Amino acid sequence: MKKIVLNIVLLLNAIIFTSCDKDFNSIGSDVLGDDHFGLEKRDDFSVIAYSKGTGAVQSNNLSSNMLGVYHQDDFFGTTTASFVTQVALASVAPDLGIEREIQANDSVYLYIPYTSTQTASGEGIEPNTFELSSIYGDEDTAFDLKIYQNGYLLRDFDAVDPSTRQKYYSNENTSIESNVVGGQLNNSSNPLENAGFKFSKDEIIIYKTNGNGEYLNSENQVTTDLTKRVVKERLAPGMWINLDKTVFETEIINANASDLANNNVFKEHFRGLYFKVDAISGSNAMALLDFSKGYITVQYHSKAALTTDELKKKSLKINLSGNTVNFFQNNFSSAYGTALNDSNSTTGDELLYMKGNEGSVVFIDLFGPDNDANNVPDELDELRNGNLLINDAFLTFYAKKGEINGQTLDAKKYATRIYLYDATNNTPILDYTFDSSTATDPKNNKLIFGGILEVDDSDEAVKYRIRLNNHINRIVNGTNENTNKNVRLGLSVTENIANSSSYNVFNSTSFGNEKLPVGSIISPSGTVVYGNNTSVDDKKLKLEIYYTKPN
Repeated sequence: MKKIVLNIVLLLNAIIFTSCDKDFNSIGSDVLGDDHFGLEKRDDFSVIAYSKGTGAVQSNNLSSNMLGVYHQDDFFGTTTASFVTQVALASVAPDLGIEREIQANDSVYLYIPYTSTQTASGEGIEPNTFELSSIYGDEDTAFDLKIYQNGYLLRDFDAVDPSTRQKYYSNENTSIESNVVGGQLNNSSNPLENAGFKFSKDEIIIYKTNGNGEYLNSENQVTTDLTKRVVKERLAPGMWINLDKTVFETEIINANASDLANNNVFKEHFRGLYFKVDAISGSNAMALLDFSKGYITVQYHSKAALTTDELKKKSLKINLSGNTVNFFQNNFSSAYGTALNDSNSTTGDELLYMKGNEGSVVFIDLFGPDNDANNVPDELDELRNGNLLINDAFLTFYAKKGEINGQTLDAKKYATRIYLYDATNNTPILDYTFDSSTATDPKNNKLIFGGILEVDDSDEAVKYRIRLNNHINRIVNGTNENTNKNVRLGLSVTENIANSSSYNVFNSTSFGNEKLPVGSIISPSGTVVYGNNTSVDDKKLKLEIYYTKPN
């Protein structure tokens, strides 16, 4: 029965191939499964894979940004991520009133939500319980966080060529640090807001007060009984930091009205916030944050007119909005640096190294040399001349464990997803584009395309497997000479499989390509896998092609 079904599928596939799409055709694993029943297999093709360090990368206006310190293991070392952002008035040209001042019971606070999931509900005024996600390392460890007023203008367009958008890179933190305005803004006496900052999973509860810092009960009366307080607002876990009130009184509340007239003017007047991170003893916590969901609330007192009325408490909201840049500082092990320097693009490498942020990616060349000088690799010529029906194709990458040159690898912290792409054109391959499969966890979308880390019973990395069936089909059987080229492939870690866009690298000559996937830039994780030039044969990188021959 299985053979009958398979033959019917193959027949339909052949009809589709000849009548509807002469460029490529495939049968996915959703039909055939992983057994590939009745198909022939070949896995002796030439594969050359090698690693390249990215150096500094374009890191402005990312959808999410890293903040903190992450030490994956001794081999990849430590990455420290800082961040700068513009800010914008939630309402432009605000009427702040007269006799404006920030009083002792007023606050200026910053809130940036973390990615979290509520796991339990509290009773009454008790807090709800949450778990944090998108935290790398140990959320219970601390680092030194300093927040400054930014004095460097983050431009929208390139100063030399105003027709192009401005690019900023992950190594340009000096421009920001040499232009900070004034002192540290998060100068609270509470170290959890600065020198000992931690990512807290606690819900933030704001209670109703009378405007003078006194709690109110359900009857709107002042109460000192904390159990009688009334919850005004509940906020999901996030960064909650008090900022210097004097600075915001001067720069915002008592600013000239013209400086608050619109956000273009305001962004020139107040150029944003710089979040500077430094490691302290034991630091190992980094978060992937959507800073655009954050805001500053400035509480103040004023009155509407020159009367004898008392000043009334008011608030002004400032959003974290506009241009942003993520900065990375790396302290890699010498073993990692040596491995990248010794990478061989001619023979391929024994081990392949992928690391996000300012890290490394892998380049892959398939099908070997072109000895007959017809601009087509000889192995590819052989496949094309065989008129084969390509049914499936995979690249499998086996995880390296243990240590490298005395530097320990932590296979429990390897990147959970890798991404195969067309590195010649810096675009997705067909298998990525055609895969619309979804999962409960969006990080596992495009399941058929693959690249998801497989782990053993102890949660240590085992392998990644990526399907490139449609890609190989187009190369072998495609008739469009513009699209059937044997392009160089790229392989990177990715934090977001849905994001297939690319950003520039700072030094394209050294890297060998102008761009790399954005999903790699927003991931701090690394992974090490076996390459094509290893003596461990059962771990060796191979291209597997399953096919059927014409009758």
